[in-house]
Order: sequence, then structure tokens, then C-alpha cells
Amino acid sequence: MLLALEKPKVSGTSVSVPVVMDFQGRLSKGVTAHLGLDGFSLITDLATSEGASLSIQFCFARDFAYMSLAGRVESVIEEEGGPTRLWRVVARFTGLAHPERAILASCLQEFKSATASKRRQTKGAGSKLQSRPGPIISLFVTDNPYLLCYQKNGPPSLHIALAAPRSHRDIQRGHQGTSVRTTPPRLSWRIIPQTIGLLAQLVRDLLILVLPRAAARRLAPSITYAVIVHPRDLSDISRKFPFAHFLPSRVVQTWLRYQWPCLGSCITGLKGRDGNEIVGAILISPLTTEQMIRDPRLARKRVYQTARLAEKMGARIVGLGAFTSIVTKDGKDLQGKVEAGLTTGNAHSAAIAIQNVLNAAVLTNLSLPYATAAIVGGAGSVGSACAKLLSPLVAKLILVDIKKEELKKVLQQLHGHPCQLVGTPCMDAVKEADIVIAVTNSPRTLITAEHLKPGAIVIDAAQPKNVSDQIPLQRRDVLVIESAIVQTPGLNCHGEKLGLAVGEALGCMSETMILARMGWQGHYSLGKADPKQAAEMIKIGRELGFRLAKFRNSEGYITETDLTRVARARRAKSVCV
Repeated sequence: MLLALEKPKVSGTSVSVPVVMDFQGRLSKGVTAHLGLDGFSLITDLATSEGASLSIQFCFARDFAYMSLAGRVESVIEEEGGPTRLWRVVARFTGLAHPERAILASCLQEFKSATASKRRQTKGAGSKLQSRPGPIISLFVTDNPYLLCYQKNGPPSLHIALAAPRSHRDIQRGHQGTSVRTTPPRLSWRIIPQTIGLLAQLVRDLLILVLPRAAARRLAPSITYAVIVHPRDLSDISRKFPFAHFLPSRVVQTWLRYQWPCLGSCITGLKGRDGNEIVGAILISPLTTEQMIRDPRLARKRVYQTARLAEKMGARIVGLGAFTSIVTKDGKDLQGKVEAGLTTGNAHSAAIAIQNVLNAAVLTNLSLPYATAAIVGGAGSVGSACAKLLSPLVAKLILVDIKKEELKKVLQQLHGHPCQLVGTPCMDAVKEADIVIAVTNSPRTLITAEHLKPGAIVIDAAQPKNVSDQIPLQRRDVLVIESAIVQTPGLNCHGEKLGLAVGEALGCMSETMILARMGWQGHYSLGKADPKQAAEMIKIGRELGFRLAKFRNSEGYITETDLTRVARARRAKSVCV
């Protein structure tokens, strides 16, 4: 460690450019002190480790191509004399190729020319220099080794039929997406043994619920953790139970009201610290979202029964997925009623949404320190955590929520943050946002094409979805990303009917997996999500190899062409303004 008096400097230009940082899942904003062809130094309140590998992305004022550089932290020195604790981080570029070096040299020369021009103009009496952004608007620096990088052909295709179609037509693209046509089951003799097998499984699950634990363990697969999910609508029921497709919808709805919880699938591939496999399960609470809203008392009863089924199977930690956390008041209604630890997945869901924002901003050349962000559902469990994570990084933050008292509380908690804060119940406020995050507990579509400005980044982190499936079709100038999916290498949720490929999991699932891997005892993320827990989930998830899945929406996977089109639409709009 160098002494404070021996502060190293990077040869180059003294220039102040805002820097957004992601170190070990913790987020902050700083400013550069020096920028050169060999590296840079920055001042920040977020320290990192000496020798850490970095990824550095530049947000350019002009239409440069996406450029990602590698670097390494050379020194981290505490600044002295200030009222707050600050650090000077010095990093060196590694493996800088000739094209990147030429672009940086051009930018540095422009910075030097602008500085010299400013000095000449300030010598004149009364002269004023109109401030304008330099060639580099901002930097994004992270020690995340899995930063997304898109090739011209897009992500490799997944040869599976992803379920839950959300578009009115089939995908007409050269790669497979998250929304594909599902062929209705045909009535044939084959459905008879399939139906008998499914009914036998339901009987087994009922016996597990009613028998003593010792007897139930003989019937149930042994698990360590479980995730509770539920059907979004009746089409999800038909995917799990094909015979339901041939029944009237009223009959299916009545059946679901009296149906007990059941096993969806087992989760395999997660390894403990000792190398042994940690098996989990996806358990289905049978009520649809609409039924849960209409009868929350019955919904809570079914979620409780599903948690009890998890305990009978041996689960020590249970995740409450999608609407099951909302109907149980973020798990608080189950406290003291179940022995297993509970978690809502809210912390990791918030972290994943913000990580999607960071990566999408980098890949579409959006400078977060000058951006306006809107969070629809900003007073909710996930939304309030997203607000606390994002507020230090953006220029303006708009929180949209109909719960005025809760919204007021969140705004008070954010008081003192450097960004401009706005709270409103009006959806039209999102029209000025460069970034829109949807995280409400509403089962309805709230955001349509008319709500979005050109070049907007839209993160749909709600379950059920809050963003219209038609936006990718109607607005090619905006970027819609479904935020819920995480890549989990080596794991298999056997969740084809959930739209998951091998090595993928939903965000609420991945939080439960991480806690199971940690050997966590007791409850974790109940109530409103804690930003500290969100950072912890990202850090540990990265250590396990968990990372963001490739961007996708109702029209399929997002390619480099899509990202470039959105970036140009935003730039064209800013030039016109």
C-alpha cells in the first residue's frame, strides 16, 4: 500500500468525467481525476481491491461503436482532509489495441483543445464559456467478469420451446425467443396414460401433505430448498396438465379452487461447498393471479399449504415467487407459521433489474449520470429498493405509484440523494424517462408504446408483466427487456413449461438457490427489499457463476442490431431537441 503522500498519477489529461461504478455488486458514482492512454484515476466513495480486474466502458458524445476495455487496479489510496471518506483509485489499461488507442488519443486531444480554449476565453473581461459535454460523457467501471457483450449474430439460440406465449403472432426472426407458438394438445389415446400419470402425482402430493413427516419422506423426493410459483392464467394450467385444454374454463377455475399444492419439477446441479449436490424443487400453488386477487384469504391458505409441502419434503429455505409474496405481504403473513426459512426473492429481483439497466445503458451508449429514470411501482417492495440503488447514479428519478402515503415515505428515505426526485401517481410522467423500470403488483398491462420516448430502455421486472407485448412490434426505437431471468451454469430447473432453458432460472429462484448454497438459516428477504441484501446477492451470485441472461422480450432475443437502432434513435431525438 502506497502512502497518502505518494499519490500516483496517470499520465494524460486532468479531466472531470462522471464515473458509474459497480464493485462487488455495490454501486456508486465518482469522477475522474486523470485520463490517459495508459489508464485513469478516479475519486470515489467506493473502494475496491488492489489488483482487481476491471471492465471499462465509455459513453461517447459522438456515434462511436461500443468499446469495452480491460484494466487492472494499481492502487487504492484514501484521500485526506475531506468531510467524507473518499478514495483515489488508479487503474491501468491492459491489452489496449490500436483502434481503441486511436479513439482515446482523439478524445484526449479534444479535451486538451477544449481546456486551452476555455483558458483563453476566461482571460477576456466578462467573457463566458457555454459549457458543453466533452467527447467522453461518462465512464462505467466494473469488476463484474460477466459483462454482456453482443456479437453481430446475437446470442446463441436455445433449442427449446419456451413457454408462455405473450405475443399475438409467432416470432418471425432468425433466432428463437421467449415467446413462441405453443401447439394446443390434440385429443388422442396418448393423453389417457399421461393424464393418469399426472393424477397419480397429485394423489402422491396430497398424501405427502396429510401424512406424518416420517411417512411423507418415503413418498417425496428429498430436497434442501424449494421455490413456490403459481399459474399466471389458465394457459399455464394447460401446459402443466394438457387435459385441462379440453375442459371448459369455468370447470378448470372451479378445480383450481379446490386443488392442493403439487410438485412442478426438481432443481438439480447446484453444488455445496463440499461438492455434494443440493437438490431443490419448484412447487406449484394452484391459484391463478386473478383468483389470488379475488380471494386473497384462500390464496394465503394455498401458499401456506405449499410451504408446508416444502417442509414435508425436507426444505430448509423456501422462496415465495411471483404473486405468492405479494398476497402474503412479502412473506410476513407466514412468519411463525412455518419452520423453514422464507425469502421473497425481492432483493435479487431488484439487483437484477438494476444490473439490466447498467448493461443496457452501456450497450446503447446512454450516460446514466445525465439520464432520467422512472420506476413504476416505486413505493413497492422491489421498486423502493430499485430507487435506492439507482438514485445515486442518475440525474433525475421519477417514482410512479398510486399508494401516496407509501410513496411519500420512500421519497423521505431518498432525501439527500444527489439526483432530482419526483413522486407522482400519473403514468404520463414516464414519457420523459430514458429508463423505465416496471415493478408493480398489478396483473395488468400499464406501460404501452405511447408512454415511451425514442431510445428509452424499458425493464419489465414485474410478475405478471406490466409492459405491453406489442411495444417491440410497434416501437422499434425503444428497448424492452424482460428482467426476471438469470443464467445459472450447471443448474437445471427442468422448467421448460416456465420458459426456462437448461442453465436458466427466474430471479426469485436464484435468490433461494444462493441462500441454499450459503447454508442460510432462518428468514432472509421479507418485507421491503434491502439494497444491502441486493448487493450481497449479486456478489455471491457472481462467485457461483450466476449472471444476467441474454436480453430478451416478447419478440425474442435482442441482438446488436437492435441495440444500435435504439442508440441511434436516442441520438437523433437529442440532436433534434
